[in-house]
Amino acid sequence: MATLAELVEGAYRDLADEAKEVFSTLQVEDFIRGGIVELNRVAPNDTVHELELAVDPDTGLVTQTAYDIPIELPYRIEVQRHTDGYVWNLMESQYDGWIGTGGIDFKKGASGGRIEFPAWWLGTFDAANNSIRIHGYAVRPLPYTIEGEESPEVGLSSEEEYSVRSYAKGAGFDLLAHDRSLFAQWQGQTNNSDVSPTQMMQMSANAKSDWDRQRGLIRTVRKYW
Repeated sequence: MATLAELVEGAYRDLADEAKEVFSTLQVEDFIRGGIVELNRVAPNDTVHELELAVDPDTGLVTQTAYDIPIELPYRIEVQRHTDGYVWNLMESQYDGWIGTGGIDFKKGASGGRIEFPAWWLGTFDAANNSIRIHGYAVRPLPYTIEGEESPEVGLSSEEEYSVRSYAKGAGFDLLAHDRSLFAQWQGQTNNSDVSPTQMMQMSANAKSDWDRQRGLIRTVRKYW
């Protein structure tokens, strides 16, 4: 997996600014982070998270009803029995207090990176012999700024890296197309004096079209409760 520094280097090449004389590193990092934000919007990570329940060691009872989870938008919650691996889903019920083959309004209690179970239901849950898994969509974390020799991994696949760089290129060229002073600097520093403002506008439009096409290819058709 690429690091933030490697993505930044790639973006500098895409922007024809290998010497790093036009765009600052912080600007290019922001382009990369903007690409990751867009990637999260159109293609969030389909993730499975096994919940670690807080259990009283003496009684075996679950002592906590709400948990932070790395999933922003769950679409399924399931229980697995350890003895034989049998799995059943906790579905949203139509009646308060009804449990049957499912749960009670888990759809309303699971969103935004947090899930909360009814205390009465957890009071009946056998945590020693069952586990809870949550399926849903997680966002990729935004990498922090590079400091010295340290650079965080971005955790993206090759296709995702390409998409983020495509977005960064479009953002950089768009800035050049609308900032005449920066464009003049780019012309001189990168030996692109033959590129006219009109050509830069077209290069910016082409870069945006590349990103739009890539965005359509990676878009996730989401599952919902």
